[in-house]
Amino acid sequence: MLLLAFSAAALAQVTPGPIRTFGDWAVACDNVRRCEMTSLQPEDGDTETNGAELSLVREPGPAGALTIALWPGSDGKGTLTLAVDGKRIAGGSIREDVVRFSGAEAQGIATAIANGRRAQLSAGGKSASLSLAGVSAALRFVDAQQGRAGGVTALVARGTRPASAVPPAPPLPVVAAAPLSHGEASLPPGLLARLNKASGCDEEYSADFPQPAPETGALGGGATLVLVACGSGAYNLSSAAFIVRGDKARPAAFDTAKPGANAAADALINASWDAGTGTLSSYGKGRGLGDCGVSATYVWDGTRFRATEIDRMDECRGSTNWLTVWRADIRR
Repeated sequence: MLLLAFSAAALAQVTPGPIRTFGDWAVACDNVRRCEMTSLQPEDGDTETNGAELSLVREPGPAGALTIALWPGSDGKGTLTLAVDGKRIAGGSIREDVVRFSGAEAQGIATAIANGRRAQLSAGGKSASLSLAGVSAALRFVDAQQGRAGGVTALVARGTRPASAVPPAPPLPVVAAAPLSHGEASLPPGLLARLNKASGCDEEYSADFPQPAPETGALGGGATLVLVACGSGAYNLSSAAFIVRGDKARPAAFDTAKPGANAAADALINASWDAGTGTLSSYGKGRGLGDCGVSATYVWDGTRFRATEIDRMDECRGSTNWLTVWRADIRR
């Protein structure tokens, strides 16, 4: 898909972690080797998930805490039971639509699904099935990425290597963000027309389909973020991002932009500015269901926008649990 192809190229400079698909499971590790995987709707359509999902998160390093979450679906209430190939494996009370397991319980579930064919989630008199095709390969991928293969902490690729042989997690990169601004954001008269001319965004609109008003945000230091609406489809709105100082404007720079690219042409998708947290976010859906695409969160460092989190899901197969491939700490 064009959205995903663009996003993959645009992320080159921040070096996100890998994302893979194994059978009916998607798995990703971020830039500090925190890994997570999630179930998908089978491609053959033989298994109806009914909105149910199973996800697994493994932290990096020798201790490497393991967490498994089960979502029974929109109608799930009360107590959830997990069975693998007809054998009950675990159960628990549903809180806020999910049941979470950690420690030995999570390890037991991981072992069971690695050796199974189908998982069944039952709650409130309803049940859903999850295909386990590819789950063992996804777990082995996590072991390999975190340096656990052949060791006592591995999920499936176990051996005798001690936990101390697992490499520690690298530190998160630190983004030095500008202080939060409490100033007013406004556009000089006539500037929007100039931004539209520079970006060509006004050509996407007409009298019958008027252009939405631009979104603005005060960045501090005399800088204002301007998001100019630049066309939309059924579920994605494109915006050209500019930085305005006085009566001068330039395309906003991002650390995820391709070297030498025209930043004005690299539109953000479903962008929004949160003045309370000083974050700019984008959320590009691959289709209306929202089960694939790329999202990113940025902060302003006084010169450009720096990515602090990037999530993605490359498979349009029912999972709205997008996987994290990049994280950074914020220091203001």
